[in-house]
Amino acid sequence: MTNFKSSNEKTKQAFEMIEQGVKDVYSSDSFKQYLSCLSKFHNYSLNNTLLILAQKPNASLVAGYRSWQINFNRHVDKGEKGLMILAPVTYKEDRLMNKVDENGNVELDESGSPIQEQRQVNITRFKTTTVFDISQTSGEPIPSLIHNLTGSSHESQAIIQSVQSICTIPIEFKIETEDLNLMTGAKGYYSPSKDKIVINKDLEDLQIAKTLIHEYAHSLLHKQTNKDQNQREIEAESLAFVLCDHFGLDTSEYSFGYIASYANKDFDELNSILNNIQSTAHEMIEQLEPVFKEKLHMIEIKNKYITPLEMEQMNHDIVIQVSSLMKQYKDALDDPNVSTSDIHEMVDQQIYDVINSKPEFSDQAFLFGNNHDYYQALRTVCFEAFTNQNFDTSKNWFIENSIEHRNYELFEQIAQPLLTHDAYYMKYTTPGFMDLNVEIIDDDRFAMAHNYELNGDLMADPDIEFTVDKENRLLYPQSYQQDNLQFYQRVDGDPFRANELNRFMNQWIHNIQEQKYKVETIYTDELELSTKENPSGVRKFCKENGIAKMAPKSKELER
Repeated sequence: MTNFKSSNEKTKQAFEMIEQGVKDVYSSDSFKQYLSCLSKFHNYSLNNTLLILAQKPNASLVAGYRSWQINFNRHVDKGEKGLMILAPVTYKEDRLMNKVDENGNVELDESGSPIQEQRQVNITRFKTTTVFDISQTSGEPIPSLIHNLTGSSHESQAIIQSVQSICTIPIEFKIETEDLNLMTGAKGYYSPSKDKIVINKDLEDLQIAKTLIHEYAHSLLHKQTNKDQNQREIEAESLAFVLCDHFGLDTSEYSFGYIASYANKDFDELNSILNNIQSTAHEMIEQLEPVFKEKLHMIEIKNKYITPLEMEQMNHDIVIQVSSLMKQYKDALDDPNVSTSDIHEMVDQQIYDVINSKPEFSDQAFLFGNNHDYYQALRTVCFEAFTNQNFDTSKNWFIENSIEHRNYELFEQIAQPLLTHDAYYMKYTTPGFMDLNVEIIDDDRFAMAHNYELNGDLMADPDIEFTVDKENRLLYPQSYQQDNLQFYQRVDGDPFRANELNRFMNQWIHNIQEQKYKVETIYTDELELSTKENPSGVRKFCKENGIAKMAPKSKELER
């Protein structure tokens, strides 16, 4: 019996999270700060609001020059131009007016003429004044219920692509200056009149994914509706949260505050709305899920670091089939009119035919068109298979031609005793350069580092951890650390980082050999050897363990 919750149970739990999350927003200190902050902003008339937007369409929060300083601890940035609005000015004025009785009737004199008296009245006139938008100021942040979502992941990219695939109306991605609605601060919108969705493409992937589902929900539920704005926004944002949660994205930081801003603390109504859209959530999930799984798979393999062993397993049969098909073009190798680029084109075409001929090669077909490293590796081996008369079809071509294999062989030349576990730590030195330390961390995991002391702390310059596949003779860097730059990076399957570290390791080990590093200290389970105390023992150990050229020379010790 599976331990995983059913899709319905997971969706129900997500809806329950919304209600609790909204309650938490209302009880939070940030909500109180948010309300206090809003109370300090003046409510402008419709005419002034139109004046402000005419001058700055993306204006969101405006206040006067002094108000920004006193109420919000912010200041207007140098060179900013104020927004002109009309401000009422009231003053008192003495005027001769008709006298009225307690019933409001004009009193008359004996001749029947109105009796007049001096009376003080309030006169209102308007003058222009200036305000500034928050984007024109700097200082302390303004409290907010809603914070933009940041970051990217394969899941967020897959959701974006999935909605694009199943949505039957246009989806446009624009920058703020290309759309007036986006200039006013909207992250996206659905236009019922034009029946299209517009998304701000300058947002980060997680925010785009959430916003896209929000607007997609509007397009499904609210093209023709008499629901008020509060209900429409609660429905769309709740569906966005539930769907993102189902597909592994956490948007609670944004969604709960957004829903709270429309729910008005009416939890009975909120609960009713959430119950009413649960079936819609199920339908949307069922429609998106198969597309999402396919898109996610393609994104993952496109962005995956494919090891030489995996390349071998994926492509061994493809190389043999391509090699067999290319036999018909053998005469082209001796034809002076056929260039190397022509042969590459023929090889590419045969690869394309093979990988598109069988369903089991679908991943390879996708990678060949979307992953440059994969494309280059496969066509290089197939080209070699065609042009090399002595090409051995039994060899592991992708492994033996890889930089991971070359790095293993280089490391073996300087640290064979660590690979065989005849030693667990070795220190190397050479005049004019930092010491080199290499040690076993855990079975097939190693660390190699240049170290120095700074204020009593041991600093790495650099330190690389790596694993080895001894059976296939492959070396895989896992992390890079540079203490003086406060830099640390893990590969974590990222192809760019892996390729970068593979090349660095290759150059580093070459440098170690060229700089004539020699073994100074060896630690094994049974003994400790050093060139200062036992130089002959160190030389003997190096010779017996296949790294004689790393042993210190007698003349060097004498000097």
